[in-house]
Amino acid sequence: MRRYRDELVLLAGLLTAFALTASISVLGRWSLWSSIVVLCLTTFYYSYTFFHSDNRGLKLFLFLVQAILVIFYFALIYRSFGIIDSATGQTISPEWLDAMYFSVVTWTTLGYGDFRPVHDAKIWVMAEALLGYVFMGIFVAKILYMLRGDEDTLAVEEA
Repeated sequence: MRRYRDELVLLAGLLTAFALTASISVLGRWSLWSSIVVLCLTTFYYSYTFFHSDNRGLKLFLFLVQAILVIFYFALIYRSFGIIDSATGQTISPEWLDAMYFSVVTWTTLGYGDFRPVHDAKIWVMAEALLGYVFMGIFVAKILYMLRGDEDTLAVEEA
């Protein structure tokens, strides 16, 4: 059981987030916020255990999977709220590709300006942009940590 702990944490986080999202009719928007918190806590589990593990490659992979799932999750939110096409000024119900595009542009804080959030989705856009900053910073830190670890290993082997 301990051998598959990381995979179980990922599965438990995804199932819990899905269950919370499915309960939107009962909990309202609290279910969306709760599910985002669960996804983030699951991701931060991989960040914390990354530095205390021998299997950093798997931890980094699962961290990236979680980050992609969070981007998909926000795309789902934008599909439900709608987005504004800046060219026409009309609120549209975006197709999956447009919702994913808007989510990635928001996550990376590029902000091309071809779409913008509707009023009710602005809080979600702000949350996604902040999470994008945090996740990208953690990702770069992990890569640098792994590269530094490889240099330490090479230095020990040369000595």
